[in-house]
Amino acid sequence: MIFRNSFRLLLSNFSNVWKVLVYYIICICLTLGVCYFVAEPVISKLSQAHVFENILETLNNLFHQTDGVIASTINSLNEIISTTWQVLTTNTQFMFNYVFFIIWIAFVLPFTLDLAQLALGEVFYGFMTSQVRYGFTGRFIKNIGKSCVYSLSKYAVQFVFNVGILSLFVIVVKFFTLGNILYVLLGVLVLAGLIVVVSFKHTIFSCWMPGIAVLNSLCFKALSRNFKIVFRRFFKIFSNYIILFLMALAFILLLCAYTFGIGLVFSLPFTASLFVAVQMVTYFNCQGMRYYVYPDTFVSPKKFEEQDKIKRIKNLI
Repeated sequence: MIFRNSFRLLLSNFSNVWKVLVYYIICICLTLGVCYFVAEPVISKLSQAHVFENILETLNNLFHQTDGVIASTINSLNEIISTTWQVLTTNTQFMFNYVFFIIWIAFVLPFTLDLAQLALGEVFYGFMTSQVRYGFTGRFIKNIGKSCVYSLSKYAVQFVFNVGILSLFVIVVKFFTLGNILYVLLGVLVLAGLIVVVSFKHTIFSCWMPGIAVLNSLCFKALSRNFKIVFRRFFKIFSNYIILFLMALAFILLLCAYTFGIGLVFSLPFTASLFVAVQMVTYFNCQGMRYYVYPDTFVSPKKFEEQDKIKRIKNLI
């Protein structure tokens, strides 16, 4: 129910996906522009070691070779990773470049991308309650202060989760690149655990942002209310997030495979917008609030349906 209504809500406000796409492109272009000047000496060293040539050759073999493609691809990836690591560790004079690049990719880029969440949440809130069409850009500018506080707080509160998720991801990649069937199976198990951990993280914080968007609450007051709301329906929300992550992962992989990675540019804002819609629908459902998902479709939670039936019976009596 949560997933279906979230998807319907997103389709009703699909024009905002394009606005989020433009915002993401601006953030990514800014990142590429800043990081290029910092990473240019390192890129030059990697180019001299033929890393980029090997990557292009691996991709070419992946799409044109039929026999033994998996084994050859894994061997090529291992060589690329080994060469890259050797270049990075032997050129310690670029230590500042490494640190700056890691900080920007790990903190600055996610922070700027997260600034769109609260604005998008308020856009959905306007439609869900009274079908008001708020402008994404106007909401983004209006809430820039609250969005900064929320993004910083979110990064600090979820830091341990993010480190654990990143560690699991590195382990998955390592297992898959080893090539042995046993390691591949272990990689699949760790990947399943990774999906569970990511789903758990999103579940326990799922009503944080909507609390700010709906009630205009202070950031940590909304976080406190979030835990009280979520744990009433924890397993229902958790199961929806697992389904959502599996479908999002399949969607991104298929889109990237058939568009040579270009589809990732569209899939990221689409899935990010869908996750915001899921948060808003989860909040409304947990609070027993009625809401629109289509202009002519009004969702009434079971709690209110039962109350309406009682009122009708009272009126008949």
